[in-house]
Amino acid sequence: MRSLSRIYSKAESLLRSSLYISIVLLTLLANVAVAQREVIHMAVLSSFHPRDKGDNTPAAGLFVSTDQGLTWQHGGWRDYIRNFYSEEGSDGTIWSACGNGVLRSTDAGRTWRIATDWKVTEVLKVKAAEAEPSVVFASTAYGIFRSTDKGASWEKKVLGMRRAYSGDVCIDRTDPRHILAASEEGVYHSEDGGEHWAEADPVVKGVRVAVQDPHDAKRFWLGTEEDGVFCSRDGGQRWEQCSTGMDHKTVYTIAVHPKKQDCLYAGTHGGGVYFSTDGGAHWEKRSQGLTDLQVHAIVVLPSDPRVVLAGTLNKGLFHSTNGGETWQFNSHDDSQVWGLSVRSVEASTK
Repeated sequence: MRSLSRIYSKAESLLRSSLYISIVLLTLLANVAVAQREVIHMAVLSSFHPRDKGDNTPAAGLFVSTDQGLTWQHGGWRDYIRNFYSEEGSDGTIWSACGNGVLRSTDAGRTWRIATDWKVTEVLKVKAAEAEPSVVFASTAYGIFRSTDKGASWEKKVLGMRRAYSGDVCIDRTDPRHILAASEEGVYHSEDGGEHWAEADPVVKGVRVAVQDPHDAKRFWLGTEEDGVFCSRDGGQRWEQCSTGMDHKTVYTIAVHPKKQDCLYAGTHGGGVYFSTDGGAHWEKRSQGLTDLQVHAIVVLPSDPRVVLAGTLNKGLFHSTNGGETWQFNSHDDSQVWGLSVRSVEASTK
């Protein structure tokens, strides 16, 4: 009987071990299935070097990194092109705002086509709706253009705007019919997908960039020409200035910390990077190590928010690994880094 008992005991132990191993394997497989692929897109508008050394790669255009900005590969047209901004939509389509129109790639940047006709040029920003990626808006020197068929056709949408020029467009991630458009005359908002526009109250002049807060869909941020940062807490209807501590009030770009609410970065003309931990109520300069204080683009990496990238207007790309406390040169010296974007998507690594 004791022998039989020992056999049952060993069998039970083996069964428990097998169950434990199975659970561990299933957990590992589940983690693999939801692994994140993080892609950074950098728009280099121009460079003093027409071609990179070695492989004759264009020094301007679209560059892509999948390793937190450690290395970059040219991801756009091989010929020279003026690229103001690029981003990846929720369906994987890559959109580029360029001098000759909106460019589109549906195969991860291997091939491209111009999605617009000759009437759409000097495109400064292009954004696809998160929930409806076939809906795309382009802000241009000649107004806002909209496509509802993934770039197959475009319509100009400026009804209600006093001046057509627009430097940025922001699509509400919770409602693709709610749009903000940044312009020299102020910020306009639309509640019907761009069919009609109304000016915000009070009027905020010289708006360069509009950003939606990733933590609170009702909160939006504006960067202005010589008037600092403005914030709205009601979806863009009313705005208040949030610039205390800023000595440099021309704000080219705003980035919100992906993990910490109320933590923001602002890239300025002449002041480098400013940082706020209280929702823009107070700002402090964080520019140690920057050799160019004209910061036109900032992105904070969702995979590791300590890593922040800053694009400058004359000295290329800089990076920080401590949340902007200090900066080091990254790449593309003597280049204008006009735009940065990042997207994290689920990707199997099986």
